[in-house]
Amino acid sequence: MSLRELPRVRQVAGEPRRRWFHGHEMDLVVWEGEDGAPLGFQLAYDKHRDEHSITWRAGHGFTHYQVDDGEATALSNKTPFLYLDGAFQRDRVLADFLAAADALPPGIARFVAARLREFEGRLA
Repeated sequence: MSLRELPRVRQVAGEPRRRWFHGHEMDLVVWEGEDGAPLGFQLAYDKHRDEHSITWRAGHGFTHYQVDDGEATALSNKTPFLYLDGAFQRDRVLADFLAAADALPPGIARFVAARLREFEGRLA
């Protein structure tokens, strides 16, 4: 299930341009510089099981979160929260990302895969 780019992504004033790619099991947000080069990303994965998110930004490195979607019941719709979560299964997430990355622009796919390969150990 490929990641597909969403059109008309809301941009935040004062932040780099955002591109959003959506899939069934994961979402990818990429921040780009004025030259179009990736500056960072946030990859949300295991969206329908135990959602987590890993973020990498130049100058900051990695941050890993567990996502609480805020929806205790099907009738509630509350704000999601991110909680720091040090455990990150790099090899599995990288394999899942590569399987979903076939429709991504090649430069973005290479950038995200390279950063994920750089991850070592456990996040504090």
